[in-house]
Amino acid sequence: MGSIAMTITGYRRLTIVLGVLCAALLVAAACLAWSFGWLTVRVAFASEQTEVFEDLRERAIQSDVARAASYLEYVVRYYPSGTKQVTDSHLDRIVERQRAAAVRDMLAHLRAKSGEDLGASPEAWIQKYGKR
Repeated sequence: MGSIAMTITGYRRLTIVLGVLCAALLVAAACLAWSFGWLTVRVAFASEQTEVFEDLRERAIQSDVARAASYLEYVVRYYPSGTKQVTDSHLDRIVERQRAAAVRDMLAHLRAKSGEDLGASPEAWIQKYGKR
């Protein structure tokens, strides 16, 4: 006649297995919470960076050549890739796309306002018209 009841040794083993499983779940939950926290911070950084680019783009388009060139310099040098975002991450690519769009618009404004074409490199414009 087989006994269905577990022995004390069986209960101990079950308790150990369930304890290890609970510990593993707690570690996994802590890791997920940590990752989510850092993701929230990086998303906030990306939002702030893209807002700065948009604000400076709008200011540059309404400015004279010298002021537009100084805004351009700020956008180019403001937290380069890899400083606030992990280099080549999804958020970094979003931020850098926004930076590139702002630079393109600023350069188009500088070309129209100055009547010159110093090329697609912001450095040439910054050297010629930026503050010294």
